[in-house]
Amino acid sequence: MTYNTAGITGKSKPLRAAVPPAMIGLIAGIDNTAAALAIGALMFTGSLSNGMGLGVGVVLLGGALLALVVAIRSVQPNSVALVQESTIAVVAAAIASMAVQSIGDAEAKVATAIVILGASSIVTGVLFWITGKLKLGGLVRYVPYPVMAGFLAGSGWLLVNGASVMLTGHNFGLEFAQSLSDPQVLWRVLPAVGLAVVMFVALSRLSHPATMPVIMIAALAGFNGVLAFAGLDPAVVRDLGHLPAINMSGGIELPTPQLLTRVDWAAVLAATPVMLVIAGLSMIGLMLNVSGLELAMRRDIDVNAELRSTGLANVLSGGVGGPCGYVGLSMTVLAQRTGATGRGAGIATSIAMLLALLFAGHLIFQVPIFLTAGFVLFLGIGLLKEWFVDTRQKMPLSEWLVVAGILLTVALVGFMEGLALGLLVSSALFIFKYSLLPVVRFRATGVEQRSSVDRSPTAIKYLSEHGDAIEIIQLQGYIFFGTADRIVNLVRHRLAAEDKPPLQFVVLDFQNVSGADSAAIACFMKIARLAEDNNVSVSLTRVAAELRHSLTVAGIELGENQLINVLHDIDRALEMAEETLLSEHVDIDGEKSLLRHFALAIGDHPRLPALIDNMTRLELQPEDVLIRQGEDANDVFFVASGRVRVQLTLPSGEVMRVRTMLAGAIVGEIALYLKQPRIADVIVDAPSEIFQLSAANLGRMQADDPELAVLAHQLLASNLSEKLAVANKMIQLTQK
Repeated sequence: MTYNTAGITGKSKPLRAAVPPAMIGLIAGIDNTAAALAIGALMFTGSLSNGMGLGVGVVLLGGALLALVVAIRSVQPNSVALVQESTIAVVAAAIASMAVQSIGDAEAKVATAIVILGASSIVTGVLFWITGKLKLGGLVRYVPYPVMAGFLAGSGWLLVNGASVMLTGHNFGLEFAQSLSDPQVLWRVLPAVGLAVVMFVALSRLSHPATMPVIMIAALAGFNGVLAFAGLDPAVVRDLGHLPAINMSGGIELPTPQLLTRVDWAAVLAATPVMLVIAGLSMIGLMLNVSGLELAMRRDIDVNAELRSTGLANVLSGGVGGPCGYVGLSMTVLAQRTGATGRGAGIATSIAMLLALLFAGHLIFQVPIFLTAGFVLFLGIGLLKEWFVDTRQKMPLSEWLVVAGILLTVALVGFMEGLALGLLVSSALFIFKYSLLPVVRFRATGVEQRSSVDRSPTAIKYLSEHGDAIEIIQLQGYIFFGTADRIVNLVRHRLAAEDKPPLQFVVLDFQNVSGADSAAIACFMKIARLAEDNNVSVSLTRVAAELRHSLTVAGIELGENQLINVLHDIDRALEMAEETLLSEHVDIDGEKSLLRHFALAIGDHPRLPALIDNMTRLELQPEDVLIRQGEDANDVFFVASGRVRVQLTLPSGEVMRVRTMLAGAIVGEIALYLKQPRIADVIVDAPSEIFQLSAANLGRMQADDPELAVLAHQLLASNLSEKLAVANKMIQLTQK
């Protein structure tokens, strides 16, 4: 039999749309209520046990506000915010420490505990909001992963230790083990451990978020079933320590303004460092969950907007004494998968917690201690497994040992000490590993790297033989005390090298240097002293203004005519070094005859004068244009004497010098061979004698006098070969 549902489809659509959010709200509400009971039992034990009802109340009310505000303001509409166990462990430890050290009565200790809990949420909320407002959400990604893992593993240990205190009154250790000889204690511990194991195994196989609430409800029903079957009076069971002690109100309480009059504000102030740690842990947790949501939802989430909305929610939660929290990854993903795409899931979660606050007051003292302690134990074991055990396979041993060290310090000394150790060791590891990175990006001599000046064959030959007197060192990264000495050692070893000519010039390029510390400045002062003692000229190129100022303040004289020159780029420094080397041998560029340049390039030949006769002689003055960018290439030019520059006009209008050409240089041969327009301007820099060979004349020679044409092509090929050889050397150097 079939039924026609077309008539009711439209009417039932809103109802069907409300089902997924309601289901998420029910599951999250049960989960948060169970967490509230566990948190209350964890924080308000021993001398604070009278505050359990108040503790559960502020957790439920704060959690409801948290879920509601995040649901309304989050950039992810179906976000479900939850109180997070990692920070609860830290604040619980701080409250326990306060309870031991405070000399006030029980009511004052409870009031102080509530204020510490709420103040930690307010500090977290303010930090979230300011970070989001300043758009600094990405900074948290700079926290070293081992430190983050160590903090969370330490939080797991604090939860395990808290469960131990809830069950036995002793920290997890020798006293805990000794207390197990008492059968009554043992019968409290075994069910809690059993429940934690069942939860752990079940949740490792069943990923549905409803699994844990179902287990807890079943455990609660089983406990009450055993009591009924055995005919045990709940009062007797309570006296045996299996049920929490009933406070004066007998139910859930909410804070009132009078509570502030009982607070030990000195103890609250002393807990400020812990509050900052809680805020930092919450920031890390939120970033991890947001990253997980981005992967699950396959979309980017505005982290800074999420920080602002979650910050406001935490301030409101803290205002009523509630704990801090943020979007829950698994519950939000479940909301997405069940079709709860709007803001109803978070709102339903808030409503469920408010209902629990209103109607579950008489039930909180009927929940057995093994249930809340087992829940806390399960959370602690989960954090330890995820961030201590599992990370062993994901991290290098050196980084995992940082996690182990933080965990051990938290367990033996305290959380703040673990924090300090983690940051110290991680910083030391980072410095050590960073110091292993190469500080030298590129290293060459004047033989291997030349300036952009095209010189005569004689000059090129001389530089090829004596260019080892020039050392080029291109630096990179941040230069600090761990890397700066390597630069000094490079210069010192080069000065001491006996298999090379004496060092005359050192070029240090800073184009890829991001900064330098005071130790690096001291090392550059050592280089300056070495240069002065050995009569070596040092050129610094691409030096940032801040570094240049630091060098000047340190007493290093900088300038183009000082022992240490500061120049625009490597090319300018190489040109100066080459000019100095060549100036010591006056005859190198003294030959002004084009015939002599040709003979040096390809050897003597009786037809070379005839080749020159087929060229047009030009006498040009400074700023005359020899070649204009974009023109057709109809000729090639031979510089007999003088100086020309090759420059490009960029789209922005800026003019950039590409090369400088001196006597013996050949200009324009590539465009002539490729039959392409000129790609740059060539401008005369000094009075020059230049010979022009047109494409037409070259063509006539090829037809009428092949021998002369071969000489012309041989000259051009020799010049191109030299340029190719220099380019190949540079490629080989960059690939080392």
